[in-house]
Amino acid sequence: MLELPDGSICLPRPSMASRKVAKGRREHFTGQLNVGPDEGTCMDIESYTEFQVALTLLARPEVTHVENQVPFAFLNADGRPATHFFDFLATHTDGSRHAIMVKSDYRFRSPSVSEELRLIASQVNADFAERVMVMTEKHFTTAEFYNAEMMHEMRWPDPAVDGAALRVVQPIIGAVRISDLVEAIGHGGQGFRAVVRLIRDRHLAIPDGIKISYDASVTRNKQDA
Repeated sequence: MLELPDGSICLPRPSMASRKVAKGRREHFTGQLNVGPDEGTCMDIESYTEFQVALTLLARPEVTHVENQVPFAFLNADGRPATHFFDFLATHTDGSRHAIMVKSDYRFRSPSVSEELRLIASQVNADFAERVMVMTEKHFTTAEFYNAEMMHEMRWPDPAVDGAALRVVQPIIGAVRISDLVEAIGHGGQGFRAVVRLIRDRHLAIPDGIKISYDASVTRNKQDA
């Protein structure tokens, strides 16, 4: 939900996924993310691993767009038509599409599950996706998910502070501590949130494996240099 300057409320669009996720089940984690500019679209989530993967994909600089629950028609082991719903279809900056299946690591190691996934992947062609991959909780680090969750939490723009932050980072050369940037921006904790948004929007880069914090150092992204 987004409150506009005139006080009106802008609700996110309903999920565009082809498969509906039954939310509110007691047996396991389900939920919903609002993604895109101005909270544009709802994304239904049906496991905690799927939630982690969604945020991680959205935060990766090479990923430009993420769809979820994307249908793919294939032939099962008996030769009968069937439909598999890929948890995510991620478009990258080079235009390539990655079809992603999300599984917990212990389920992926099950022979029957991995065999089924191989069968489906073997029938995917470039018209649908250039690459098929499985993502488990082993395919991202604690720091990467921590940063992705923080970037999602602090995504709301603050135009005045964000403008001040962008002016501060424009002339920097080399690595700079986030605490020094926050002091230069001059808006206290709001300045820190603005720095997080600059990382999210690819103006700043933080080294792999480093969690976003006042003590961490960042550099200007090459595209801004």
